[in-house]
Amino acid sequence: MYEDTGRYLCVVALWVAGALGAWAAWASHRAQRRGLPGYDWGAWAGLALAFLLFSQTKLARVLGWVHWWGQALRLLARQHGLYEHRRPFQIAATVGVALAVVILLGVGLFWAWHSIKRYRLAVGFAGLAVGFALIRFISLHEVDAWNEAVPWARVVVDLLAAGGASAVAIARLRQLGGLACFWRSG
Repeated sequence: MYEDTGRYLCVVALWVAGALGAWAAWASHRAQRRGLPGYDWGAWAGLALAFLLFSQTKLARVLGWVHWWGQALRLLARQHGLYEHRRPFQIAATVGVALAVVILLGVGLFWAWHSIKRYRLAVGFAGLAVGFALIRFISLHEVDAWNEAVPWARVVVDLLAAGGASAVAIARLRQLGGLACFWRSG
């Protein structure tokens, strides 16, 4: 019961982060059209897309579609004789994914450090969520054992990532006046 509640909570939180990112992208684009600083609409749109897709993959996991896909891949690997010797591939893939996430995040932040002031924290939260999800997807035995011992950690990481990105998107919306409709009186 607790695990299902946590999974649904993650789906909702990630979807909200994506929706707030899309709203920030729209508000930035609207500001840019009016001649105001709003050049970051593309980055917000990318973050929104990442969080929305991530929420949908979490939903597919809750509905059991990911389990079916994993079974199909295992069957295919067994048919080609790769399943028995999968461990080196899993370790290499885990290390590769972790390095790719760190390198891409590091290079991306270094390259665009000055131009992404408004959303670099949101990029960091997205990198945290996506990196953790990719390593979990690979299903290495050590990661699976850790996941069984601490099942709430996945929920905490997802909620932290969604909450952090949502807070940054709300801050950007406040800068752009995108939330003004909530504070207008009569």
